[in-house]
Amino acid sequence: NPAACNAYCFPRTLMHGLDGNGGVWKSTQVPKRYRNSFLSTLPIGEQNPEAFMFVKRYINNITTLVKQGVGLYLFAIPNATNKKGTGTGKTTVATALVNEFVIKRVIEHVKGLQKINDVPALFVKASELQNTFNSQFRGTDEAKEQAATRFSKYKNLMLKTELLVIDDIALRGTTEAYQDVFYEIIDKRYNEELTTIFTSNTPLDNLGEVLNYQIASRIEGMTEEILLGG
Repeated sequence: NPAACNAYCFPRTLMHGLDGNGGVWKSTQVPKRYRNSFLSTLPIGEQNPEAFMFVKRYINNITTLVKQGVGLYLFAIPNATNKKGTGTGKTTVATALVNEFVIKRVIEHVKGLQKINDVPALFVKASELQNTFNSQFRGTDEAKEQAATRFSKYKNLMLKTELLVIDDIALRGTTEAYQDVFYEIIDKRYNEELTTIFTSNTPLDNLGEVLNYQIASRIEGMTEEILLGG
């Protein structure tokens, strides 16, 4: 409520920055379309009641579960009525988890329970990550250098953030070089027990065919599967 908590209010400044367009809220990189994704607005309850109840329980205990490294694999299976498996609410659920988490983390920070030292949660499109990686090897030397710097910063954020969402993995094929880097990120988060949430239109059993079996094995070991139909 801006009338109750304005730019002179520390929690608001931490969440939104001095100008209202920065802070923790913007650092998550959640797209504008999903800024209002919360548990109260999730549209999956009717067609996916079991998944909704699971997500509800997860959100109600989200700071504890993130500290415990409990990740999720949100997926849909293409079928006769939905041949691409899209529009089932995977990204909406994933961004709601990010939004709910950062609010609770800011409350913890303000109360002095657990300080926020880095970006607490980060939303990454898998295709954007892959494009950023590929841009290191295209264009002029200056463009390659800029791309390498950008990707390095991106990667470091992904390695450190408490809650990482990688949206739409296995959307397309990848090179062996990219797979090595992607595995490095996933493996580090697995070993450090950092929570990662994935969304995909590929069932976990088939993920190794699109990426590789090492990546699929790591993801299986660090997540709970949630099927979203409809």
